[in-house]
Amino acid sequence: MTKVLISILNWKSADKTLECVQSVQRSIFPNTLQCDIRVVDNGSGSVQVDTLKAGLPSDVELVVNPVNTGFTGGQNLNIRHALTHGYDYVFLLNNDTVVDSLAIAEVIREMSSDTRCGAASPVIARLGNRDIIDFCGAIHDWSLIDTVRARSNLETRRFMADHPDDVWAVGTALMLKVAALREVGVLDERMFAYYEDDDLGVRLKAAGWRTRIVLNAVIEHACFDGDMYQRQPYFFYLMTRNAIFFALKHVPSGYRKGLRLRYIDRSLVMAEKLFSQGHADKANACMLGLADGLAGRGGAPVLDRPVPLWVRALRPLSRAWNARR
Repeated sequence: MTKVLISILNWKSADKTLECVQSVQRSIFPNTLQCDIRVVDNGSGSVQVDTLKAGLPSDVELVVNPVNTGFTGGQNLNIRHALTHGYDYVFLLNNDTVVDSLAIAEVIREMSSDTRCGAASPVIARLGNRDIIDFCGAIHDWSLIDTVRARSNLETRRFMADHPDDVWAVGTALMLKVAALREVGVLDERMFAYYEDDDLGVRLKAAGWRTRIVLNAVIEHACFDGDMYQRQPYFFYLMTRNAIFFALKHVPSGYRKGLRLRYIDRSLVMAEKLFSQGHADKANACMLGLADGLAGRGGAPVLDRPVPLWVRALRPLSRAWNARR
């Protein structure tokens, strides 16, 4: 029997986690599939843990992580459990998702048909509005050092036909083959959150594994749909820092000329936009992310500290440079 571990993280949102678990338990699985759910509370505190203990069904295992180790550390607890307990697949699932009844079975069916498919994702639609597609496949464009995302199922079919070995998937609802993880390793914990899925996608490709988007499987996700500049400071720190981690690790040699300068410029341009909108705390978080990314300092965000002098000194140079472009 094929064994699947469904891994769900909770961080201060127990009610959403319980709803997600309920949607998974409404799923329809063939007799050949055994799906176990394991919830990790990621340092949310005793009130959250008590809510989960009271609300989770008896056949769902709860793991209490005493500190918040981020998406990477929390999910790795379950990935390592899958590696050591005879699972064939592990499904990384955001707790703010609702899973269609056949989605998990359809993803497993497609992956089982391809021995070199190491990862797959259902189509990710907007929670409450399935006409909005938030994710249905992406590739890395090294010439732009950017991500190109499909915006419709039709584009996804073309992506998978034109770039069969290049597609990668986000961690929102990511099914991973345990055999592939044994080869490429777990999530990079120095990233904490964001870009760990980009990183894993590149590592899978480098080892000869493919990633697929399963178009007849859908999950709904409460995707952030507001003004990006309203996000929390830690978001800007992690996105800045981890973009640099990812680029320095994976950009091919032919595209690396001026790579660090490019990311210094990108980061300072974003910081200036944040300053211009009155978000000094977020701008400082962005600049701290730049400094830590270039220095290779990973882990949880630490934002209550001054921005290094050398980063602040580059701000007027960046403004002058971009004013002439």
